[in-house]
Amino acid sequence: MDHYRSPRNHGDTGGAQHTCRVDNPLCGDELEVGIDLADGTVSDARFRARGCAICIASGSMMTETVGGSRVGEARELIRLMSEWFGDPGLDEPPAGLPELLRAMTPVRNYPTRSRCVLLAWEALDGALDG
Repeated sequence: MDHYRSPRNHGDTGGAQHTCRVDNPLCGDELEVGIDLADGTVSDARFRARGCAICIASGSMMTETVGGSRVGEARELIRLMSEWFGDPGLDEPPAGLPELLRAMTPVRNYPTRSRCVLLAWEALDGALDG
């Protein structure tokens, strides 16, 4: 709830080198991620969103986690989040998933809300693609 009430790195993405906007028509969430890259590192990550608490908290957690990461590390986090929230058959979080991101685990009990978690990660993936 703290990441929803006080989202980190939330604001204008207009000056970012790479942006990607995604939405979830099922619930109305809209999210845009902006990143700057320097020497293969995500030097800045920010987002803006209009959506539910899960969507906004996920965007906040995503930017905190990937800021300062190498592009390959960011892509690995995208894969881990997609695996954890996309495969209901998993009993344990994938190895390597940071503790901060594991806080979203209760959302797995509501499969229709998993997209709310993954929206920020989908936008990050698109921004990394340039």
